Amino acid sequence: MAKRKIRRKELKKPDEFITLTGRIMTWCRENVRIVGGAAAGIVLFLLLSSGVLIFKANREAKARALYGEAIALYPAGVAGGASVAEYVAAIAKLEEVKQQYGSTTAATSARIDLGNAYFQSGDYDRAAVCYLDFIERTDSKHPFHDQVLVSLGETYEAKGSLEKALEVYQKLAREGASVYQTQAQLHLGRVYEALGDQEKAVTHYDNYLKENPATLFSEWIRTKIIRWQQKEALEDQG
Repeated sequence: MAKRKIRRKELKKPDEFITLTGRIMTWCRENVRIVGGAAAGIVLFLLLSSGVLIFKANREAKARALYGEAIALYPAGVAGGASVAEYVAAIAKLEEVKQQYGSTTAATSARIDLGNAYFQSGDYDRAAVCYLDFIERTDSKHPFHDQVLVSLGETYEAKGSLEKALEVYQKLAREGASVYQTQAQLHLGRVYEALGDQEKAVTHYDNYLKENPATLFSEWIRTKIIRWQQKEALEDQG
């Protein structure tokens, strides 16, 4: 096979890459200050970015350490039984985490524990503030978002603010994960029962029973509804 003969004109044709590179180098030499300024800006940006990341990492580490100290002080009787005095030290340390490291992940967790501690010690107003603070700083994607809504609703119930409790549970029923939507039906039934609205209470209890038909608690609810209906029937007969 014959080789293609390279013409003299092609040999003289400049390489496009080399030409472009030469032009760039020439421009850089003629604009040294611009190039130097841009390079300095890039270096400064990288240094600042690294500094911010290091600062945030150190801050998170300090927050976690302080949060660990707070949890170590937290009373073992979380479900009740611990005295108010037993919560004082844990509350003080958790407040310290929140105040000093408010934007950290540890402080976000501390807000939940603070709400729980205040609730257990009977300070429902401060418990509600902590839960609301957590909800405002997070979104529905946070793994504890729905559970905190439940806690907030229970706090309003404990305060006797039943209308506010209804608002929270209705939000949970609309926006929560499926398991929490079902749980919200139970809470709504309970609140409507406390408000004396048996018709709405039965509606929500029935919604709960559709998803949980065979538990012991479901049997208790079903028995309650039957007794209400029997009492209603007797009153109608009378």
